[in-house]
Amino acid sequence: MFDFDHDFDVSDRELDLRDEYSATVNVFLHFTVLGLITLATGRPFLFPSLGPSAYLMATGEKARAEGAYHVIGGHAVAVVGGLIAYALLGNEVSAYVVFDQPDPAFSMDLVYLSASATLAMMLTTTTMLVTKTNHAAACATTLIVALGLMGGLEDAAIIVGAVAILWYFHDRVISTLAERFGFKPRDARE
Repeated sequence: MFDFDHDFDVSDRELDLRDEYSATVNVFLHFTVLGLITLATGRPFLFPSLGPSAYLMATGEKARAEGAYHVIGGHAVAVVGGLIAYALLGNEVSAYVVFDQPDPAFSMDLVYLSASATLAMMLTTTTMLVTKTNHAAACATTLIVALGLMGGLEDAAIIVGAVAILWYFHDRVISTLAERFGFKPRDARE
């Protein structure tokens, strides 16, 4: 049963703006670096599923959420699952094109995309659980690929490369600076 007073009680949490500042600076630095790479290369090194991954790292989530094996591995699994599903069921359509049609309801293109997205989520979920690369944010990656928003081997490499850059920059630069200057955030779930 939902208990409004209990579920929204933040009185026991001391307000620590240092945590909020740290997370905000973290995300700013993550996306500035990837934005500069996008600007210099003209390739999509910024895409929606990076947001949740950056948030998990910036807010001090546990190693399961921010460790290289989980972040990079989870997104790699998601890319492969999305590519397989799209190759089998996507019928070379894209959500960009389908939803730009005058009346896409009940179209075969939506059937293909829905089936591709469903299969991608099934493959990604099973593979992440089997390989223990659990990273929930990667589920958005598999949908990006399965819906034809990004795809092919070049985009797959860009996705995994961008995630690896995000993780490396966070782990080797941002976290080191946060430790050194004393502004590493606590786990946001505490």
